[in-house]
Parts: sequence; C-alpha cells; structure tokens
Amino acid sequence: MCIPLTDIIVFPELTLNTLSDPVYVPDPLHSPVPCREDSPELLSKLSCLAAEARKYLVINLSEIFDCESVPAEDPRPCGPHGFHRYNTNVVLDRGGAVIARYRKFNLFREAGTNVTYEPEFVTFETDFGVTFGVFTCFDLLFARPALELVKRDVRDFVFPAFWTSEPPFLTAVQIFEGWAYANNVNLIAAGTNYDPAGATGTGVFNGRNGAVFSLMTGEETKKLYAVRVPKIRGSFIPKPEPPSDGLYSGRMHGKFLENIRMGSDHLDRFTTMQINPERYHDKIGQIICNGEFCCDFSATVTVLPDRELTHHYRFAVFDGVRTFQGYADAHVSICGVITCRNESLASCGLPMNENSNYLEFNEIVIAGRFIANGTLAMPNSLDDMLHSLDTDRYRFYSVWNSSTNQQNVQLTLVDTVANLQTFGIYAFNHADFEYVNPIEPPPETTTEGLTGDSKESDEDGDGGGASTVGASRMLGVLLLVLLVSPELRLSGFL
Repeated sequence: MCIPLTDIIVFPELTLNTLSDPVYVPDPLHSPVPCREDSPELLSKLSCLAAEARKYLVINLSEIFDCESVPAEDPRPCGPHGFHRYNTNVVLDRGGAVIARYRKFNLFREAGTNVTYEPEFVTFETDFGVTFGVFTCFDLLFARPALELVKRDVRDFVFPAFWTSEPPFLTAVQIFEGWAYANNVNLIAAGTNYDPAGATGTGVFNGRNGAVFSLMTGEETKKLYAVRVPKIRGSFIPKPEPPSDGLYSGRMHGKFLENIRMGSDHLDRFTTMQINPERYHDKIGQIICNGEFCCDFSATVTVLPDRELTHHYRFAVFDGVRTFQGYADAHVSICGVITCRNESLASCGLPMNENSNYLEFNEIVIAGRFIANGTLAMPNSLDDMLHSLDTDRYRFYSVWNSSTNQQNVQLTLVDTVANLQTFGIYAFNHADFEYVNPIEPPPETTTEGLTGDSKESDEDGDGGGASTVGASRMLGVLLLVLLVSPELRLSGFL
C-alpha cells in the first residue's frame, strides 16, 4: 500500500534483533551514516533503507558497547566479557544518518541488559518542525527520563514498547493515553504484538484530545498504520477516516482479546467496597480510605430488570509502594471503580470482553487529595475492548494548593456507559523530583474535591488497609506506526 506524505516510521521494541545478535551503534554526535550497500549488518541495511525511502526511522535494537568506551564518570566495574549490552532506540534521518541514540534506563525482566550510569535525556529535531523526545516502554512509569523531558518542554514523543498489560489500571493503551492526557503531549506508541508474552498495544495519543488511533489485539500480526497527527494539541478532534484512504483513526477493535495474557495488580492491598445498586436506590455515595489516603465516590446507575447479573463492581482505593514483579518499585495512589466477575475480590480486575447486561453508569464522580509535587495524576479508564473512554465522555482536573503541597483531583463520567471495566484516578508519586502538573477545571465544574474528612469503613470486609510524520504544516503531521510480531524474541518485556 502506498502511504502518502509519510515522514517518520516508528518501530516497536525488541523486534529487530536480540541479545544473541546485538549491533554496534555509533555516537550520533557527528551524524554518522552506517549505510553501505554491500553490508550484511542490520544497522547498515536500515540506514540504507532510510536514505532510499527519504524518511526518518526510529528503531529499537539490542546494542553492544565496548567497556573501554564507557564514560570516565561511570565508576561501575565492567563485566568480564568486556562490553555492555543496552536496549537502545536509534533515530535515522532522511539521509540514513544516526542523529539520536537513547539507551533504556528503566528495565523490566531484561536479564543481561545494562543501563547507563545516569538516565539519558534524548531529543531530535526534524525538518517538518517537530522536536521529539525518546524513551522506551517501562520508562513511561518513572520520572526520569520521561517526565524530565516534559519539564524541559518537549511536547512530542516517539515510544517503542513491548508492553505486558496489567488490568485493571495498567493495560497498554489505557496507561499510554492517560499519560499523554495528563501531560498534554503527543505520544506515538509503536507496540510489539506478541501473544506468548501478552504484549500488545499501539496508538497515537494527542494530549487532552485522547486517542487519534489505538489498537489492542490478541492476533499476531505485522502491519503498518498511517495516522494523521496534529502538531497543535487542543485544536483537533479525531474523526474516523476509512483505511482505504491509507489513513487510520479511531479505536480499532482487535481480535481474540480473550487470548491476551495479562498480569495482575495487588488488589488484596486495596480497600474496596462492593457496589450494590439495589441497596442505594440507584444513587451511591461513599468516602473510602486506605490508610490516611481517602477518595470520595459518587455514582448514579440504572439497573435493567430481568437481566443476568454478569458484572460486579467495587470502589477501590490504594496508597503505597508497590512492586513490579520485583524489578522496580513505585509509590502509587489510586481511586477507582473496578469490575469483578463475581462477589469475590479475587475475581476483580480480570478482563471481561462484553457489556454489562443489567447495569449502566449514568454518572461517576471521583475526587481525592493527592500529593502535589512529584506526582503525575492521570485519568484512567477501560472498556470491554481494552480501550480508554473517549475524552468527551469524562472531565478531569487537578487544582494545586502550594501551601499544603496537595492537589485536589476530580474525575467525572458525563455519559452513560454500559461496558465499563475501570474508571478512576491513577497517580505516580515520584519522591525527590520537582514536578507539579495542575489541570484547570472547566467553568461548570466544582473544585471542592473531597466533601469531608471522615473515614468510612470497608462495608463488605474485602480489601486491606514504524511512524511517518506528514508534511502538512496547518492540519498536522502524518504518522505511521509499525506493529510487528516477532518470531523468536525474549518474552515478558514491558
């Protein structure tokens, strides 16, 4: 298929080579051109491809790096083999030159891969007027380099990923979209699609406008997605464009979603309350606390009579340090509505790829007081097709109180939803990192936050304390995301 006006192609993570066949990547300082037409080396072939196609390429490679070249300020001893291996993003310009190199700093289940002594903060400029920041997959959940680049006023990001989803709050495009929304940035996520590791999730997210395009699928596939990406955030409302035009937009319903292997959150550490709509005469309100952190919930529902009860819902609250399978820890604060398959907490957070037959949420209001400095609070939602809700279906704001170092955060569902899986506020608290991110409320929205400081008990007793950017300067850029299914690759990366 011929893709018009394409400028930059973003490849997914861990699809082009492995630790068993790493490549040397030259320093981009002097924009070296690895292309040699007769060379069998991978980077040389890709450099020639970029030059032949006259497009920017963002590729992810397993890199080998001689220890003798390690910077003198790195005091760590090198391994006995004499080299490091990095998970590396490489950017090639239209002439095939290496213009940027970023080595992933936050690793997840990547034995044999090294990290740099300090995180790298990498950007590159393009001839179509966009400066991109670069980071990789698991980096999204940490302050450095991702939020540091946002602090430096970078507003467009390329993001190779190999994301293993974890409902109810951390499935792939769910957290990608929330991160882009909260920071009001363009995030171009090229996701590896690899069923044995449960990896999937590709999309283009345009700040407060949400997803221009997103896809979750349980089908292994190799495909290019051309997407028109606006340069100016806040001025674009995504409209579906037929794939026959060579462009994709909207939320694509993937196949075999029930086959996607997923992780699980530590819901036994949450304070939860089962929602029993009949008991509350369709109007439900509750303040729930986990330790000293409290969330104020209000929901209006419609119960459809004589329908099978397929979905059970809980209010869920957590504040504390969690581990990501022992590879990293993070302090998170969460207020959310989650779905369950039955009345047991163990059934909560599991994907349910169908609508609720008996219950509709007409409105949900969730409010909480979160730590302000160092915290990124995000809207977090999930439907039965593993997508986030469209941004016109909710309102989100965060009001900063500098004297108390708190932010009053509120998320409001403003549309009727029958296929809800998750709806909440998800916040990462980054200690010793200066970062404040207020989001102004719309004029008609209250800014009161929590209605009181009283603590309610857990009523039911469960719970515990290949992208291309186009040349249109006015309407935006055309982006192509490559989704690749690797054949023999390391599994389980995030």
